[in-house]
Formats: sequence, structure tokens, C-alpha cells
Amino acid sequence: MNRKLHLALLVILGLTLSACSGKKEQVVVPDDSNESGMVDTNAYGTGLSAEELAALGIMGNPLDYTTLYFEYNSTAIDQRSDVIARAHARALEQRGGAPVTLEGHADERGTRDYNLALGERRAQAVAALMSATGAGGSTFTNFSYGEERPVDAAHNEGAWQKNRRVEIIFK
Repeated sequence: MNRKLHLALLVILGLTLSACSGKKEQVVVPDDSNESGMVDTNAYGTGLSAEELAALGIMGNPLDYTTLYFEYNSTAIDQRSDVIARAHARALEQRGGAPVTLEGHADERGTRDYNLALGERRAQAVAALMSATGAGGSTFTNFSYGEERPVDAAHNEGAWQKNRRVEIIFK
């Protein structure tokens, strides 16, 4: 009796499986996944999602930005500027390198000589980051204007923030 029951269950199971294996139309729903099924968080090859880039103030492609900003009296590269500099370095690497000028700037506070030196150190910090990221045979020319070429001539914190920068210029 036990054998007959097992045999009957196997037949029913086989019929059920064969009935379910009929050809069905597949519906493809596009999503933000890559081949591994993971959500794509690599907008523009940065390793960050578009939302994370936007949170850093980068709307769209980081290659559209050529100005990196710095804190007062600092050469430290913040996360936003790091993403932009690395994106440019990767693009340079893909092109096999190119001549690049890095113009360092400072705000008006501090002496003229100090601000020239600070602008130079900022440009050197960006050149070092881009070289380390693999800027593929690029030649960097660092130049400092110190406080001499402000983007905003006002005498307040908002203007000073805009003036503490390195500009990436491709020749």
C-alpha cells in the first residue's frame, strides 16, 4: 500500500511540474540594476549614486565641474572636490594624458606672499591626487594667483569661500 501511495504521489507531482513548465511570455521591467542584480551606484564611474553626487553639490557629470574649493587656510581636498578631481584624472588616463594647468587661489585674508604660497600648495595637492589616481601621462603645470584673481570681490564669508579654489584648465 505504501508503494502505491508513493507511486501515485510521484505521478501527480510529475504531472503538476510538467503543467507548470509551459512556455510563458516574459515581461522585462527596466530597473537600475547592473548584471549582478545590485542597484547601480556608479553614476559616471564615480562609485557614487546620482543622489549621493547631488548631496555633494554635483548635479550630473563631475567632468562638467572644473573648480575645486577649499576651507580657510587649508590644502585638504574635501569629498566633493575629491570626486571631481578623480573623475578628471580617470578621463585623462583614458585619453592617454594631456597638459593640464592647475591654478591655485586664496581669499584676501593673509599676506600676499602667504596667499601665493597657499595657492601653490593647493594646486600641488590637486596635482598629487590626480597623478595618484592615474592621470595617465598628463603634464601638470601649477600656478598660483593667491588673492589676485577673486571670482567674487565682496569682503564676506560667501565671497571668500568662492575665492579659495583650484581651477583645472585643459590645454
